[in-house]
Amino acid sequence: MPKLSVIILAHNVEEEIVPALETSKFADEIIVVDTDEGSTDKTVAVSLKREARIVRSPGYNFAKWRNDGAQAARSDWLLYLDSDERIPVKLAQEIRSTISNPDHQAYTISRFEVFLGKHLEHWPDPRVLRLIQKSALKRWEGKVHEQPVIDGTVGDLDKQMVHLSHKNIDEKVTSTMKWSRLEAEMMLKAGHPPMAGWRFLRIMFTEFWHRFVRQGLWRDGVEGWIEAIYQMFSKFLSYERLWEMQRKPSLKDAYKKIDQQVLDEWKQQK
Repeated sequence: MPKLSVIILAHNVEEEIVPALETSKFADEIIVVDTDEGSTDKTVAVSLKREARIVRSPGYNFAKWRNDGAQAARSDWLLYLDSDERIPVKLAQEIRSTISNPDHQAYTISRFEVFLGKHLEHWPDPRVLRLIQKSALKRWEGKVHEQPVIDGTVGDLDKQMVHLSHKNIDEKVTSTMKWSRLEAEMMLKAGHPPMAGWRFLRIMFTEFWHRFVRQGLWRDGVEGWIEAIYQMFSKFLSYERLWEMQRKPSLKDAYKKIDQQVLDEWKQQK
């Protein structure tokens, strides 16, 4: 019987990670990758209590975190989870059955998305590539929006995992602040054209129109309205950060100049 390692990315999620750990006990091994600068709450303690192995992976790089988890794994197959994802019984059974007689070297899993306590009917449940034969995994690539490089073919599992996303506005904004900086850095590195006022307007209008009208989030009640507006706000943050990075002189230098002008006026009074 092929062995399975569950790899969970985590950072300061002492309460959220417990159900992720509990629904991963069908695996032969659970690895918790403690990311960023290391958890300062009880994330590591509650993980160790449930017999997970801890891998430290500093910095803010999703591909690195997943690669570090894979390197530490001792099993034939790898199942990647985030701390806010859950494995229902039927999915666990399908995973076990699949790796016992695989037709492919990797498999995507559909996520049942929950936003603000509700499954939005007009938010498509995405497929994520998370079940991978370790020998077929070359590496993960991408500091953000990371993707695995697979030596082999990819299939689809039928059952869904549960993704408990966006539990409150504090969590949403905290996450977006991190992601938006990374996205802005990637756009700057790719040589994105200078941001102008009309670009902000076009980007925000296009995002809202896509989410609210074309995708149909207006049909999902207050939660759908909030999500459509928030996605527009999230997009704005990424491009506002890009504008800051592109700005010449920098905002820091601009404020220094204003400070110096005020100080020079006082010097003239002496």
